[in-house]
Amino acid sequence: MYRPDISKFQHMRTCGEHRTYDVTLNVVQLDSGVCTYTGWVHFQHEFKGTGLVMPLVSHTREGAMSEARRRIERDIEDLAGIVE
Repeated sequence: MYRPDISKFQHMRTCGEHRTYDVTLNVVQLDSGVCTYTGWVHFQHEFKGTGLVMPLVSHTREGAMSEARRRIERDIEDLAGIVE
């Protein structure tokens, strides 16, 4: 059985156009203990991308949420999988 955790937060880029993006982050822990995530990034209600989705190293829900948030924030900074 999947156990999803969904969070919403904002992230402002520190370079380029200093836009503040709205992020919805869905982290799921599988029965095996492996955690995966998907992020949706919007700017002014316009979809801008999902970032690069890679497997998570963390095996706890709290660690996975933190790791996924760091990754999507880095993707926004680097415009990796995000259209500005």
